[in-house]
Amino acid sequence: MSIIMRRIFLCIIGMIAGLAAWPFAETTLLFQPDFPSYLIFSIFLGVIFGFVMGGFFGTSDGVIMSVKRSVFSGSIHGALIGIIGGAVGFIIGQAALFIAGNILIQSAREFNTVGFPVSRAVGWAFLGVFIGMVDGIRSRSFDKIKVGIIGGILGGFLGGLALEYSRLVVNNVMFARVAGLIIFGLFIGLLYGFVESRLSFGVLRLLNGKYKGKEFLVNQRKIKIGSSVKNTIVLSGYDKISDTHAELKVKGDTVVIKKNSPKTVISVNDDKVEEHQLIMDDVIQIGSAKFLYKFK
Repeated sequence: MSIIMRRIFLCIIGMIAGLAAWPFAETTLLFQPDFPSYLIFSIFLGVIFGFVMGGFFGTSDGVIMSVKRSVFSGSIHGALIGIIGGAVGFIIGQAALFIAGNILIQSAREFNTVGFPVSRAVGWAFLGVFIGMVDGIRSRSFDKIKVGIIGGILGGFLGGLALEYSRLVVNNVMFARVAGLIIFGLFIGLLYGFVESRLSFGVLRLLNGKYKGKEFLVNQRKIKIGSSVKNTIVLSGYDKISDTHAELKVKGDTVVIKKNSPKTVISVNDDKVEEHQLIMDDVIQIGSAKFLYKFK
């Protein structure tokens, strides 16, 4: 999957996540009178949103990297982290709503057109942060967590504004909610993909074999490459590749590739190397797989 297709896929998975959350939200709204307070109802609704949308976003890295195991584990991690994010986000949203209603906003008109939508968007932003951090927490990567925080809060807030203001411009409330949730998911996917690309250290593009044309963002300080599904870049279907064959390390602004063990062989521009600092257009051979290194 190319970097452009990766961004498009993240947008699509976000829209699907928003659409999938909609029927659960509508069902929950039917039982709103049965909740003891609006705060508890709001937290429960946030949990529902976080569970569904976090589960969908959690599958994205596994699908992009073509690792089935990561799809399942990612969805579980995503759902659990999303539950926490939904509860935290909607509690913060209610706190922001209280501050806006009692301290900052003086008129009912201002509250309905500014205070309520913006306060709720703050809550959506925190849900976006947790959804964005799913893959970083799963892979224990600080770099991915950082991408998730920035992309999630930007996408969550902008998407949250779109969701909340859709209620004011669309007469059909149900249609406004489904459209708003789809846009919310779209913004998280869009901003996450943008921030991920901007903060990456380069791109590896496969030049041959089963996954020819597939691109891998160098978006972590340490990336392991090999045939085992435990690696960040999994090269199944290629010959002469060890379980963990090579490792990329980011040192400052430089990217270095090195052998994982004395028995493995890697080449850069047809020269066998133990360790090599990558530059633009380097061709790396790992087993039968060949990569081209590009800056982002």
